[in-house]
Amino acid sequence: MKKTKLLGELETGIMETIWRKKEASVRDVLECLQKKRKIAYTTVMTVMSRLYDKKILKRRINDSGAYVYSPICKNKQEFLLSSSRKAIDNLVQNFGEEIAVSQFLDFIESKDTKTIKKWQEKLRKIK
Repeated sequence: MKKTKLLGELETGIMETIWRKKEASVRDVLECLQKKRKIAYTTVMTVMSRLYDKKILKRRINDSGAYVYSPICKNKQEFLLSSSRKAIDNLVQNFGEEIAVSQFLDFIESKDTKTIKKWQEKLRKIK
C-alpha cells in the first residue's frame, strides 16, 4: 500500500536538517542540503518560509537580521503524531464521530488477521 506523504522530498530534507540542528538559518540548511544535491538558496528560503506559514517551523530574527528557524515539533515522531491527530480531528469534524470511527473500523477489518487481533485487544482495553 502506498503511503501518503505529509511532506515533499525537499521539505523532508529541510525538516530532518532542522530537527538534527535544533535551529538553523536558510544558509545552514542550504550548506547541509548541498552536500547531497545542487540547490539554490532562494529555493530553500521559499520552502522554509512555506513551512513557517504551515506552522511546521517557527522563526526569529538573529543579531545579524537573518531568520533562524526551529521546529514546532521537536522531532519527526512528534510531528507524525501531531499530524495524525489533526487528520483524525478533521475527519471527525467533517463527518462526525460515528462515520469517522465506522470508516476506520472498516479499514482495519480489511487488513490481515494479525492487525485485526491487535485492534480487538486495544478496543477491549477501552471498554
